Amino acid sequence: MEKTKIIYRCDKIIFLSICIIAFFAPVSKAIIEFFSILSIVFFIFKKILQRKGIPSTYLNFGIYLYAAISFISIFFSSNIEISARTFFCKLLQNLLFFFVIVDTLNTEKRIKAVIYIFFVSSLFLGIDGIYQHFTRKDFLRNRPDLGIPRIHASFNTPNDFACYLNIVLPFITVLIFNKYQSNRIRFILIDLLLLLLVNLILTVSRGAWLAFLAYMIFLNFWLPQLRLYFILFIILILLTKQFYSEFIRTRLEYLLANFDASNLHDGGSIERKIIWGSGWKMFLSRPVIGVGIGTFMFNFRRFLSQDYLFGPFYAHNCYLQIAAETGIIGLVFFLIIIGSFFYFGVSYLFKGRGQKNFPWYALLACTAAVLGFSVHMGVDTILYSLDLGMLFWMLLALGVASSKLIQIDGRAFPEKNNFKCAFKKEY
Repeated sequence: MEKTKIIYRCDKIIFLSICIIAFFAPVSKAIIEFFSILSIVFFIFKKILQRKGIPSTYLNFGIYLYAAISFISIFFSSNIEISARTFFCKLLQNLLFFFVIVDTLNTEKRIKAVIYIFFVSSLFLGIDGIYQHFTRKDFLRNRPDLGIPRIHASFNTPNDFACYLNIVLPFITVLIFNKYQSNRIRFILIDLLLLLLVNLILTVSRGAWLAFLAYMIFLNFWLPQLRLYFILFIILILLTKQFYSEFIRTRLEYLLANFDASNLHDGGSIERKIIWGSGWKMFLSRPVIGVGIGTFMFNFRRFLSQDYLFGPFYAHNCYLQIAAETGIIGLVFFLIIIGSFFYFGVSYLFKGRGQKNFPWYALLACTAAVLGFSVHMGVDTILYSLDLGMLFWMLLALGVASSKLIQIDGRAFPEKNNFKCAFKKEY
C-alpha cells in the first residue's frame, strides 16, 4: 500500500507539471524546461516502482526509428558536441515527454482539464496581442517592439505567435460544435475564437494563414455545420480587405509568394530562397545520414553561393533541415511518425463518429492542429523552438491519449486506462 501511495503521488505531480506547462508554454521557456524535466524524472521513478515500461502506442515504431537515426547521426556529425547536446537535451527530452503525457492523460477529465488550461492561457495571449497592436508594447514579457506592423505578444516572432494560435484555434472551433457543450460555454468559446482570429490576422504570418486554411478545410469534412460559417468568414475577409493596413493587404496578395523570389517587394521570400538553397546543398553533400543533428547553423555558411549579410539561421523549412541534418533516412522516419498519427487518428475518428464523446472531439482537434503545424513547418522554424517544439509532441501525445478513450459501440476503444481502477486491479 505504501508503494501504491508513492506511485499515486508521482502521478499527481506529473499531471500538475503538464498543466503548468500547458499554461506557461507561451510565456516562459525556463518554466516549461524545469517542469518537463521534473515530469520525466517522476515518470521514470513511477515506472520503476510499477515495473512497467513506456506505454505502447501506434507511434512507437516511428519514434524509435527516428530516435535511433538521430542518435547514429551524432557519430557522423560535423560537430559531435553540438549533435550530442541536441539529441540528449532536446530531442530525447521531447520524446520522453510524449510518453509522459500519453501515460498520464488517461481519463477524459484530465484531457479536458489540459485543453481548458490552454484556453485560459490563450485568452491572456489574445488580450496581450490586441494591446500590443495599439500600443506596440507587450505587457506579459515586455518584448521589444520589432519595428514592423505585426504583433507577436509574448513570443519572439509573429510567426511563432501565429503558430501557437493555430494550435489552440482547432480545439476552440471543434468544441463550439460539440453537441454536448452547454450554451454558456459555447458563447464564451465563440468570443475567444473571434479574439484569437483577429490576433491571427494581425500576426500577418502567411505560413500560419496557409496552415489555418488547411486545417479548416479538414474540419469542414467532419463538422458539416462549420462549412457555412467558414465560407462566410472567407467572404468577409475578402470584402473587408480594403479596410486593412497596406502591409496586411500586400501580404494577402502575396499569400502564395513564399516560393517566388522574383517578387522584389517580398523580402521574406527572397531570404527563404537563399536559406533553402544553402540547406539543399547541405543535404546533397551527405544525403543519406546528414551532417549531424543540430548542426544546420554550424554548417550554414559553408554552403552559401553568395555573400549573405545575416545569419546563420535555421532552414525555415523543418523538413529540409531534418533532411540536411539526419539525411533522407531521418526525414523518412520523421514522416512515418506524422503519417502514422494521421492514419490511425483518422481511422479512430471514423470508428468513433457514431457515438461522439469528448475524446472524439479532442482527437479531431489534435489531428487538425497537427495538420496545421505540419503545413507551417514547411515554411518556418517552429519545430526548433523550445516551446513550440514541445507543444508539437504534446499535441501528438494528446491525440494518442484521446484515441484510447473514444467510444465505439458504447465502450472505450481501446479499453479505458483509468489510473485508480488499474491500482485496484493490480494491488
